[in-house]
Amino acid sequence: MHTRIFSGVSVAAFVFMFSIAGTVGVAQSSTSLSGRLWHSLTKEPVADAILMLEELKQQARSNPDGTYRFENVPPGQYHLTVRINGFVPKREEITIQPAGLVRDLELDPELHFSEVVSVSPEPRNQFESYQPTTVLAGTDLTRQLQGTLGASLETQPGLAMRSFGPGPARPVIRGLDGDRVLILEDGQRMGDLSSQSGDHGVTTNPAAASRFEIVRGPASLLYGSNAIGGLVNVISETIPTQPIMGPAGSVVLDAGTAATEGGGAADITWGNGTWALRVGGGGRGSGDVETPEGTIDNSQSRSGMGSAAMSWTGARGYLGGSYGYEDTKYGIPVVESGNIQLTPRRHIFSLRGERRDLSGPFTAIRGSLGVRRYKHEELDGEEIGTIFTNNTTEVEAQLRHRAAGPLQGTIGLWGLGRAFTAEGAEALSPPVDQSGFAAFLYEEMSGAHVTFQFGGRVEHAAFSPQGDLPDRDFTNFSGSVGLLARPNDATTLAFSLARAARNPALEELYFNGPHPGNFAVEIGNPNLESEKAVGFDVSFRWRYRRASGELTYFFNDVTNYIFRLPTGEVEEDFPVVEFVASDARLQGIEGHLDTALGGGLALELGLDYVRGDLTSTHEALPRIPPLRVRTGLRYQKNAFQVGGEVVSAAKQDRVYGTTETPTDGYNLLKLFASYTFMTGRTVSTVTARLDNASNELYRNHLSFIKDFVPEMGRNFKVVYGVRF
Repeated sequence: MHTRIFSGVSVAAFVFMFSIAGTVGVAQSSTSLSGRLWHSLTKEPVADAILMLEELKQQARSNPDGTYRFENVPPGQYHLTVRINGFVPKREEITIQPAGLVRDLELDPELHFSEVVSVSPEPRNQFESYQPTTVLAGTDLTRQLQGTLGASLETQPGLAMRSFGPGPARPVIRGLDGDRVLILEDGQRMGDLSSQSGDHGVTTNPAAASRFEIVRGPASLLYGSNAIGGLVNVISETIPTQPIMGPAGSVVLDAGTAATEGGGAADITWGNGTWALRVGGGGRGSGDVETPEGTIDNSQSRSGMGSAAMSWTGARGYLGGSYGYEDTKYGIPVVESGNIQLTPRRHIFSLRGERRDLSGPFTAIRGSLGVRRYKHEELDGEEIGTIFTNNTTEVEAQLRHRAAGPLQGTIGLWGLGRAFTAEGAEALSPPVDQSGFAAFLYEEMSGAHVTFQFGGRVEHAAFSPQGDLPDRDFTNFSGSVGLLARPNDATTLAFSLARAARNPALEELYFNGPHPGNFAVEIGNPNLESEKAVGFDVSFRWRYRRASGELTYFFNDVTNYIFRLPTGEVEEDFPVVEFVASDARLQGIEGHLDTALGGGLALELGLDYVRGDLTSTHEALPRIPPLRVRTGLRYQKNAFQVGGEVVSAAKQDRVYGTTETPTDGYNLLKLFASYTFMTGRTVSTVTARLDNASNELYRNHLSFIKDFVPEMGRNFKVVYGVRF
């Protein structure tokens, strides 16, 4: 089945992509628009900003020295927009004469909000998003960069980290984990098995990412049932999508003391204005982690990755493809006498294309094809215990229809084919083929001060296991409505109401046997029905020259919430758990405040809290993170920053049953300093950090091994990044 699906979607995708290439036109030659972008306060050049001439839908990117240029622009009046993370979006009306125009622009720094591409079919600023989002990029990213995705995002609003030692860390959003949180890379599924087990990690190198985007709350409308709790999109821009002249690239290197770790990533893109070639690679290695109680044995890791991509780019579209390979190996502490290691490897093949300014009912069309071939062995010493493979093929097409009065939107089609196998001591299920198909609609109506959004998605999923287990198939509907009120340019009130559905995951249906990676003997239930959730978010956002912030309340009522229920029995020293369903409720608050105090000082405050309950018994849901407060103080003078932050977590004693234990609260101090400088057309940033500066002994409530070993102790880290 999987092979037939793969062949079908591959042929369809190639036909679709080459249709795009055949219809892309060439812009009329005329004159030019050029200039330079400056930071309004520091007077430093602003690199990597996206500029757009709205009427022509023509884009350009600012160079490391802040310069930009548009070619082939007919004379006339246009609206020029400028967007970049960390700055307030700018929009100006300009008139271009036959001789051309040179226009320098100053950009005001944005204290918090950035542009995000993962929350809707078209990019939009976080300030105008219906759902709460987080973007981590630039200097903020180097301040948080760690060896894994989960650790890098751990302190962001509404996020926590599930772990089984440092190697297999994974993000948790609002207390939801596993199959309820979707991890993407450049908008495509990663194809790994990190959602399935606590000892399975996310196989990506954070140093290779240009930014991380997080959507907190259901994102099922665009991304399907696996995003019922939210999503993380790792943006590396592997496939070039804009014309580029000459070379451009980046290098990120980092080193830390607590695990004798070092790593980095580099990429270079070269283009002639039509064709663009990009190559990249990276690696990372670390020893056993040091804690205030000593060394965590078998917590080492190493990884390597490489990729190559080529694109055709034009004024009205692009078509590109890429191939990448990742090879990782990390240890799993505590279980099986501390001798277990995992060896994830991935082949990554992607095609992506877009065509804009179409005539007829659709103004733009974009599509993508993602093929992932994943495999890992679980080694007991040097002996192979179990071999897992997970082969996926994903195809998607989105068509943006022409505006009908104030109504504009996108329709989309999506398909997935998957083949999963497990062979050996922990073969908890027979081989399973999975397929999925979906169609969705996303619409917006905009007014002067109010924007209204609505949409729906119909999704079908089917599972076909070998052997005597029954086939299952599910057809679900997800929908959402959103309201965005803008009383003025400085405030926004966002409201989102969503009905989301999630079919049971493969492991919830078919797993049966001892699973050390989850510290349990798991018994799946092939008769489970889909989860159905109704929830809403309401957010108030404000941004002024010296202060910005957001306060959010969320509520989610889930029917047939699937979780692991201990039976009270013990087998092979593990508790026996069954996958069962019961109604549940999750609600909480998230907030942040960024304030410029004057004299270069800025205060940062953050808060997040989630409460989860089984509604029938009022028991706590399993593995819910504690209340957390973040306080930071930063001083900035021109390109130099220095500061510190304290993350305070409360004691978590609302635990489920007897298999989950309470966790004490803690206070973590981080100190940092960074400096950015230019050498010709090259921009460099050096960041020094002292994580857990007080060497606090603490435990992460969402660590599977928290009762055996604490978290990392004091760690001095240096990160160097350069763009050219």
